[in-house]
Amino acid sequence: MTTPRDQFIEQMGLMMQAEGQPRIAGQILGYLIVEGEARTLNQMTEALKISKASASTNARMLADRGTVQRVSPVGTRQDAYKAEFDAMPQMLRAMARRFRANGERIDQIVADFPDDDTGARDRVAGFARTYRDSADFFEEWAARVSQTGCDGPSNEKNE
Repeated sequence: MTTPRDQFIEQMGLMMQAEGQPRIAGQILGYLIVEGEARTLNQMTEALKISKASASTNARMLADRGTVQRVSPVGTRQDAYKAEFDAMPQMLRAMARRFRANGERIDQIVADFPDDDTGARDRVAGFARTYRDSADFFEEWAARVSQTGCDGPSNEKNE
């Protein structure tokens, strides 16, 4: 029988995997969220039954994306990581950066379409615009989540 903690950790892994990211990275993020404080790579490997190399690689990737923070606990030489309080806004901002960069790359291609290929150029430009609009949406969403927080159950009532 699995606990709700285990189910959440596994669900985070599946969600990251569905987004094309390593499943273990999602499991590490889920583990750090439920633990609520810094955990060493050794603690991650024991809790998640993964190799230390995998824990290290995936924790560094999460740190690079801003969803976890590398910390140095006093009195230990081990790397430790903790989930960022605002992990969701950080994830949304990272998505916004990726979508904006994709839109900009497509815009560069649009500029190279010949004048006599306006139909294709316009369709591709529309695709780039969708990426830019999505980036704007993710940034607005991140701002909203930052204001409401994601540190526990909401007191708002669904209307």
